[in-house]
Amino acid sequence: MAYEQRLQQAASLLSILVVWALVTMVVEVVPSLPSPVEVGVAFVDAAASGSFWEEVARSTFRVYLSFVVAAVVAIPLGLLIGRSETISDLTFPALEVLRPIPPIAWYPALTIILLTPANIVRFIIFLAAFFPILLNTVEGVRGVEEEYPQAARSLGASQTQTLRHVILPGALPSIYTGLVNAMGLAWVSLVAAELLSSSGLGYFIWNAFTAGAYSNIIVGMIAVGVLGYGSSALLRRLGSRRIAWLQTTG
Repeated sequence: MAYEQRLQQAASLLSILVVWALVTMVVEVVPSLPSPVEVGVAFVDAAASGSFWEEVARSTFRVYLSFVVAAVVAIPLGLLIGRSETISDLTFPALEVLRPIPPIAWYPALTIILLTPANIVRFIIFLAAFFPILLNTVEGVRGVEEEYPQAARSLGASQTQTLRHVILPGALPSIYTGLVNAMGLAWVSLVAAELLSSSGLGYFIWNAFTAGAYSNIIVGMIAVGVLGYGSSALLRRLGSRRIAWLQTTG
């Protein structure tokens, strides 16, 4: 079954290459779109350059650092909001006002507050990852049936013990979903933010566009896609181990 699944996944990726190659053959329609072969050559050239891998490492570090900070802040806050009506009333309306603002829209204001473009990029990624984690945590906590915390308290469990051993495990599937979604949004916001900075894969893509190096644009896009896919796959693997008790057989 695993072999068949991997074969289907490989066919999905291969279909992208086939469609791409067919489109590039229609030269009259998209004369500037590079072919897979041209992009492959451009990737080899980029891979031979240390600067490309520096941009990859820089962007990856930004995403992972901001993602971890967002999770560390959003999960405890979501647990508190989900369990306390007072905290919810004090914080949730303000957060809901801020949530619809696109993270990239903060860039002009952040240039006044934060000194370096790198800090601005990290904060934008943080915002993109923060709200999906927060909302899923809140919904996960509120989805736990009240009978379970009541039973734990009746057996002598403290508020902290109830939160740790009853509420958190019950909310964990929803939190895990929020983490996966947040990772994808983190990579999306990274490219948007780095388009306005002077480093990273987003800047690599924009610089390639302004230089007319269209093959490098695709190289940068593929790099972001692969890194984003790998990051989400890593989270799914970690999540499946952490909440293995949810897995069903047959």
